[in-house]
Amino acid sequence: MWPGVLCAGPFFLLVRRAARAYGKRQHILLDISEKTRVEQSCRPAPAGAGAPLRASDRLPVLDALRGFAALGILWRNIFVFGMPSVAFSLPVEWGTAVGANVATWLFVAGFVDGTMRGLFSLLFGASALLLLDKYALRPDGLAAADLYFRRLAGLIALGVIHGYLLLWPNDILFVYGVVGMFLFLLRSVSARGLLVLALVLLSVSTLKDGLGWGLEGDPFDAVGIAGGDVPDPAFDLGEEEAAQGAVAEQASGGGAPADGAVSEEEAFYADVELQAMAEIDERLQSYSGLLATIAPLTFEEQTRRLVADHLLDVGAMMVLGMALYRLGGLSGRWSWRVYAAMAVVGLSVGGTLGMIVNAPSVLVAWSPYDPGEAIGYFYNPRRVSLCLGLVGAFHLLARIRAARWLLAPLQAAGRVALTIYVSQSVLCALLFYGPGLGLFGEFEHVTVLQIAFGLNALQLLLAWAWVRSGRQGPLEALIRRVAGDTRPAA
Repeated sequence: MWPGVLCAGPFFLLVRRAARAYGKRQHILLDISEKTRVEQSCRPAPAGAGAPLRASDRLPVLDALRGFAALGILWRNIFVFGMPSVAFSLPVEWGTAVGANVATWLFVAGFVDGTMRGLFSLLFGASALLLLDKYALRPDGLAAADLYFRRLAGLIALGVIHGYLLLWPNDILFVYGVVGMFLFLLRSVSARGLLVLALVLLSVSTLKDGLGWGLEGDPFDAVGIAGGDVPDPAFDLGEEEAAQGAVAEQASGGGAPADGAVSEEEAFYADVELQAMAEIDERLQSYSGLLATIAPLTFEEQTRRLVADHLLDVGAMMVLGMALYRLGGLSGRWSWRVYAAMAVVGLSVGGTLGMIVNAPSVLVAWSPYDPGEAIGYFYNPRRVSLCLGLVGAFHLLARIRAARWLLAPLQAAGRVALTIYVSQSVLCALLFYGPGLGLFGEFEHVTVLQIAFGLNALQLLLAWAWVRSGRQGPLEALIRRVAGDTRPAA
């Protein structure tokens, strides 16, 4: 546990310093484009206070971060749609472009995995608090709370549709809808209180991960090779009993395998191949077959795993996002020096931890740094470091006039992030599953990631055109209707 705590230490000190500077402010003024400010104090609501946020009232950096997370989460999810899980865990063996595949795997496993969901969760917590503050200005009391819970009910319903009918068992909308209900209880907690609670939840989550108290198995990694766990070899090769005896003799010093015997390594890769082929057959079924195959996975994700893993994993990051919003860190109130420190330290520490955790599996040079059984303690420090690093980097870019053009497309994507997230599942299912083009298992790691980048480019273009039309995203508008707010967006 101590390696992870020591690596995350600089961030706890950094946020603590910011908390001392801003924690005494009960009402934070939010910078909007360095000119427009929105008063966050609770006062009698003007007419139309419950209307959707106007473009001039939004926080551009939050939109850009949300757009980046919405696009970036595809960099991990597309491998679940397009490649057998055992193949993803073996970048050296799957395909011929070994160098490119290993680099792709390290990028996805070390930087993307857990980080984009963590960033999404952090921004969801901040947005929930922003929404609750906005509803607090309304004079109609309970009706304002009703709107908030109706939004969450809409997310839960959409998550069920996304997980079952749209064939994405690792949906996050259901989880966000459930956890978001608990955030309502924290709406009046001070910034310092939220920060303390977030650190406590992260510490408990880290201890749970390090001790292996979560559910066994990873929906993204069927054999757990990325975590260093090698499954028991299966000998489904026709001569099972003879092969088992030969392997046992070799392990006890009996020399090379006898003729017709199968070594442990050969048996292991034969088992991996069988698992991959079985998963390919599953994903190339008809739509009804896919429903029957994926429904149990979705049920597991939205029931047992919700309680055992997601409430703590997602909840900790949401509360951290609420704390950072209250402290002003997500609204541009901190100095450029603080954001620069977050960017440099966060990305470097997070990147290093990602390499320590994953590189020993594929790079011999990193084998001395293998954390072994302590691997679980590095998960939260890595993703928190990377999330804070991205927050710092995006706020720095927003203050550099020449670099703001980089954020503009991401801001558009952030305003339709829900539509982008769900549409990714539809597009990937059409590309890789049996009812569509049936390309599951056809590509190497680097090619799958290139496809993700291509889909990102398409979504960025469509998001920019949609936002310029002045309309909300289709699913964003649907959630507003479910919430009962049918007034047109400004």
